Formats: sequence, C-alpha cells, structure tokens
Amino acid sequence: MMHRFIASVFALLLACWLASAVAGGIAAASIFPAARELALSLAGYEQFITVETQAGRMLVAGFLAERVFETANDMQCWLAPCTVVVFIMLGISGPRGSWRSAALLVAVSSFAALLWWAQPAFTAADAQYRDAARGGDVAAALALKPAVDSAHALASNCAKIEVLALLVLIASSSSTSARGKSGNGSNRVVAVGWSSRRG
Repeated sequence: MMHRFIASVFALLLACWLASAVAGGIAAASIFPAARELALSLAGYEQFITVETQAGRMLVAGFLAERVFETANDMQCWLAPCTVVVFIMLGISGPRGSWRSAALLVAVSSFAALLWWAQPAFTAADAQYRDAARGGDVAAALALKPAVDSAHALASNCAKIEVLALLVLIASSSSTSARGKSGNGSNRVVAVGWSSRRG
C-alpha cells in the first residue's frame, strides 16, 4: 500500500517536472513566430528595432518569453530534488530498475548543466547583446548575436536532453508498474488455484 502511494507521488512529480521543462519551449514556439509578424517596440530599443526590424522583434520576443523560462526553472529547482528524494523512497519500498535510475541521473544532470552552465552563459551573452542594442550600436549588437545564438543552442540542447530523459523515465516507470500489476494478478490466480486444489 505504501509503495503504491509513493509511486503515485513519484508519477505526479514527474508529470509536473516534465510540464515545467517543456513550458519554456511551448512559450517560445508561440511567441517568436508571432513576433515576426507584429510591429513590436520596446522603450530604449527603438533605434535598433528601426534599423534591424526582424532582429529587433526577436529581441522584444525574448523579453516576453524570459519570464516563462525563469518561472519554469524556479519550479524545476524544487521539483527535481523532490523527485530524487521520492525515487529513493520508492527504491527502498520496491524495485527501481536500471533504466529508471539512468534516466533520472541524465535528467538531473542535464538540468544542472542548464541551470549552472548553459543558462548563465546565455544570460551573459544576451546581456551584452541587449546593452549594445539599447545603446544604438547596431554593428556591435549584430557582432554579438552569433555568441547569443550559440549559447542559446547549448541551453536548448540541455533542455532537450532533460525532456527526453524524463520521457524515458516516465515510460520505464509505467512499464515497471504494469509488470508489477501483472505479477500481482498472476500471484492471486496461483493462490486461488492452490486453495481450490486444497478444497
């Protein structure tokens, strides 16, 4: 009974973690394509937006999506350690399986890499790009843009690995749960059959 309760909490945490991990991607997929078609503006960046319209719109879209990513990262900072703790409890009260252990390790490692390595690198590069754009130095801003794109690609790859690992973890957990239920059902059938023979 306790194992089933812990497994339910683990599944809930996994679902919330996955939702927060993909939230930023969903927001970006909605905001950035729409920004290309809108006449967006932002105080202090008017000159840059006038000269480089598409790049300026993407810059404004970045401001719009930024809060979503920050909130998603804050949620994952709570969800990831909680999931690890519950996973350890789940291992104490029942079998874990090597696939689940490996997938959880990859998910935690990729999020840690995103949080402490890729995201800070992107934030630093983006801050320089924004400062140049705000100052009206279009040439300097455009020169800094490749570094921003490279840092963004790194952060995006970390996030993709995290999501993939979470999907594998959810799939392996579901299959383990299904096998457990099947095994319990078989045990009940054997027990019933044994009782019948004894009767």
